[in-house]
Amino acid sequence: MLFGIVTTSYPRFPGDAAGGFVQGLGRYLEEQGHELRVVCAGETTDEPAAEMRAEATQENVVRLPSPLFYQGGAPDVLAGGFAHDVLRTACLAGTFSMAMFRAIGRALSGCDGLISHWLVPSSMMATLALPKVPHVAVAHSSDIHLLRRFRATALVRFLSKRARLVYTAEHLVVPGAHGVVVPMGIRVADFAVTDAERQQAKATLGATKKTVLFLGRLVRVKGLFELLEAFEQVCKTTQADLWIAGDGPLSEALSAQVQARGLPVRMFGAVGPDAKRQLLAAADVLALPSLQLPDGRTEGAPVVLWEALAAGVPVVASSVGGIEAMLGGAGLVVKGGQPKGLAEVLPEALADALLRVLTDDTLAHALRLAGRQRAQVADWSQVAPRILFPQWVSQKTQHLGLPQPSARNPAVCASKMHAAIRKPHLHKASRRYK
Repeated sequence: MLFGIVTTSYPRFPGDAAGGFVQGLGRYLEEQGHELRVVCAGETTDEPAAEMRAEATQENVVRLPSPLFYQGGAPDVLAGGFAHDVLRTACLAGTFSMAMFRAIGRALSGCDGLISHWLVPSSMMATLALPKVPHVAVAHSSDIHLLRRFRATALVRFLSKRARLVYTAEHLVVPGAHGVVVPMGIRVADFAVTDAERQQAKATLGATKKTVLFLGRLVRVKGLFELLEAFEQVCKTTQADLWIAGDGPLSEALSAQVQARGLPVRMFGAVGPDAKRQLLAAADVLALPSLQLPDGRTEGAPVVLWEALAAGVPVVASSVGGIEAMLGGAGLVVKGGQPKGLAEVLPEALADALLRVLTDDTLAHALRLAGRQRAQVADWSQVAPRILFPQWVSQKTQHLGLPQPSARNPAVCASKMHAAIRKPHLHKASRRYK
């Protein structure tokens, strides 16, 4: 089968972290013998009046240049744009959406199925451009937040009637828009680490003390300033290093805070797959003190949690978004991170949890074992079949009474497929991904 992938985030070069899970799901399909075509955002012009031409930058990948993406994350770019220049930002978003609509019609019209990531603009444009092609639409956190902010969740209900809707976390579910709840996955074997590899990684990175690792975009929702405050408390009790790996708009502000506080912090910048694996191998605990921002935005289901668990790294994270459900008891979850007073308790609670892991080897060992076990549910071999239509992952569909899309008949009616697979209370049953 030939699948079209529609997304605003997709790796731009080998090792690029942007949209890595989008590529991961695509690779699973390729391993099953399917072919892919991708329509995604690029990063070239910032002139709203400029003609946005589709540019084929990789084999079977069509990129649409826009300044809205890859610059620390579209949610932050859009939030800043709408706050300071509504007309220009709206023009950029509208121009990009129309360019995506046209590119989907040109590049993906022969596909047997579509998989879109982020409901706006990707899923909406895919539905409008190719309404008869079977379609899996994946909702992440930023798109649902944006639609809620603009009171446009009716679009989610619209899409749920025309595509198989997948939410990456339970708190994203929109009433009346039925779908399955499935976090994105990883290839678990890529992150497995032996004891020898762990010791070698520590030696290579010069780790002489216990290390706390943060891995992700340097943006406000990740709670990095709260992490620095917590780590300052940790350093009063035990010797430890903090490693921050990632890039984003807060990089300079964080560096200034580190210098002002005199903390033992190493800033690695953006890292590729090999460096990420080495950092996870050497780390003693991963910290993810994510926040719920005053405007309501928070985490969805951050894939870095799966990566840390698969590598056997104990996890300490805040209880926002889909984090607690992902961990399933295999990490330490701290309260706080929410607005209206609870955010103030996060640094203290985070420091206490980090100290427990750093100073209690028995606890750390138990968390390593629990994490590796928990990570098995996140492998693409387990996750992908729950995201996709059953007939996309199995040729044995005749007994299910499901219509089978093919190259000869790519326009199988999506609504018939949905009627064949949908069961009552679908999104409630799907919560049991643990």
